[in-house]
Amino acid sequence: MAFLAPLFLTLATLVGVPLLVHLLRRKVGRTVDFPAVRYLTRMEQEHSRDLKLRHVLLLLLRILAVLALALAAARPIAKLAGLGHAPVSLAIVLDNSMSTGIIGNERSVFDSLRADVRGVLADLSNDDRAWIVTADGRVIGGSAPALLESLNGLAPLGGRGDLAAATRRAVGLARSGSPRAPVVAIVSDGQRNAFATDSVVDAGTVPVVVLAHGTDAVRNRAVLAARAEPARWTPSGTVSFAISAPDSSEWRVLLDGRTVARGAVASAPIGAPVRITQRLASNSTGWVRGKVELDADALRADDARWFAVRVAPPPMVVVRREGGPFLSAALATLVEEKRLERGAEGAARTVTVSGADAAGVRLPVLLTAPLDPVRIGEANRTLTRLGIPWRFGAIARNLVLARAATSDGAPLDTTAASVSVFEGTPVRLRYPLVYSPGGAAAGSGAGVPATPDTLATAGGSAWAVAGDGYVLIGSPLEPDATELPLRAAFVPWVLEALSRRLGEDGRLIEAVPGEQLTGLRGVTGLEGPDGNVLGTNSDRVIVPNEAGVYYLRRQAARIGALVVNPEPEESDVVGMGPGAADSAVAAMRTHIAGRDVTPASSVSAWRTLVFDRAAGHGLLLPLVALALAALLAEAWLARH
Repeated sequence: MAFLAPLFLTLATLVGVPLLVHLLRRKVGRTVDFPAVRYLTRMEQEHSRDLKLRHVLLLLLRILAVLALALAAARPIAKLAGLGHAPVSLAIVLDNSMSTGIIGNERSVFDSLRADVRGVLADLSNDDRAWIVTADGRVIGGSAPALLESLNGLAPLGGRGDLAAATRRAVGLARSGSPRAPVVAIVSDGQRNAFATDSVVDAGTVPVVVLAHGTDAVRNRAVLAARAEPARWTPSGTVSFAISAPDSSEWRVLLDGRTVARGAVASAPIGAPVRITQRLASNSTGWVRGKVELDADALRADDARWFAVRVAPPPMVVVRREGGPFLSAALATLVEEKRLERGAEGAARTVTVSGADAAGVRLPVLLTAPLDPVRIGEANRTLTRLGIPWRFGAIARNLVLARAATSDGAPLDTTAASVSVFEGTPVRLRYPLVYSPGGAAAGSGAGVPATPDTLATAGGSAWAVAGDGYVLIGSPLEPDATELPLRAAFVPWVLEALSRRLGEDGRLIEAVPGEQLTGLRGVTGLEGPDGNVLGTNSDRVIVPNEAGVYYLRRQAARIGALVVNPEPEESDVVGMGPGAADSAVAAMRTHIAGRDVTPASSVSAWRTLVFDRAAGHGLLLPLVALALAALLAEAWLARH
């Protein structure tokens, strides 16, 4: 027998209280013999044997009640012979993150984890309830045979997943099986990043049993990064990538499945990967799938990394003087590098770059605030005419720092140029941008989304915004107003805005498997690498678990690309050696707050502990009932 709360056994010392009371009642005082009570003495002597027996029984009942309550508070666990385990409500957290796909001794770690889960499921009785919760949040419930069948269909993810969220869900499921004893069982691969989150799971009184597998040392090589630069080739550009390898390794770059470059790198640890930039040209036009790959090793999922690039002629642009000299200089540089071409004003899909106070501009357009405050009224009338649902507010002249707009701590616009150019930019003169969808001219706002993107804020108000066919900045691009045009990322951002947001390139989004994306307005489907289209009617999209390039579809048209790759941290398998299991469990315990979080030293110990914890709950109620019965018997005997 063992105890989940052994400190409560100290309550057993309270058995001394009824014993002390009993002894004090036996204290004999000075005897005074009165003739009138001599007959009472004779009667007492006749019944003394019965009285002593009753006092002893009262003492024993009181001691029994105290001991039973103390044992109940200590929550004893015991597996009684022939009785099996108490009915359990068991939630199993199965780690199926990318790192569990490592193959060793002709068997993946994930196969070993599944075998462990099968062993626990085989011990379930018909009175139990059970669920399997995977690292990607999938919940599977049902009978033991149904769970075994579903288990066979599970596979490692293309990314890390979220074991913290899975454990939190498992705790809730285990509690929902009342009055069965709740138990959570976690089985993981022992990677040190298994619980890579700052959040803490509150398990409360639900027992949690943790098992981490150690593996043989793995010499893993991986592609940790891959990106096409710029995002639009005309038709050439570069691919920058990073490779980690324990020894020399060969790499290949593929465009739409065709190898266009290859090479080799020397050994490089994961903390200091080799970075390579390769100049390439594409014979294709439109969106192109790209991939950097290595020869397969024990962990196949990180041997390749995807990227996407748009191959098309340079965007056409018309520059008006109202945009200011710095913006004109940036555009001239891009034209000289053949990233842009000068277009004729009014030509189809030609982007106009101008101040908002200019007359006659039309969508698509990049607009800045006028330098002269007197012209703000004229600028707002221009926004109304164009159907842009924003207005310039009252001028503000205090110094503030711009901030890239975020949601849940992550940038809304994930492009590196956008984050770099806005974050921390000093702003001395600005017109706060006020969202005013009802102020657009009737019929002119067709296609304008109801909630356009906010790219940056300044002083707590929107400062740079974008929508269907426009980008708007709430300051004139002059050093006296803002240092935005002096930032190193300003020119790349201008190209990104003209190409992706205002041109025909659409959006390029990078995500990890299982991530939830928001703000994808107008997207009706995702075109997978196999050509199949997964429809969606919401602006929220769950990123597929399989890595690759997915095209954003609006009906039959491709309007952007979604690049899905695993987290680079999943390639760090240094912490998965045979001696790493204990440290991995210790790390997980720091993320699980509860009364009973227990590590298991082996698979058999893990299976035993799961049901031993459940058996302990089966003795709680009998002990409380025993204490209550002893108290009732004591009360009855004391009265009679």
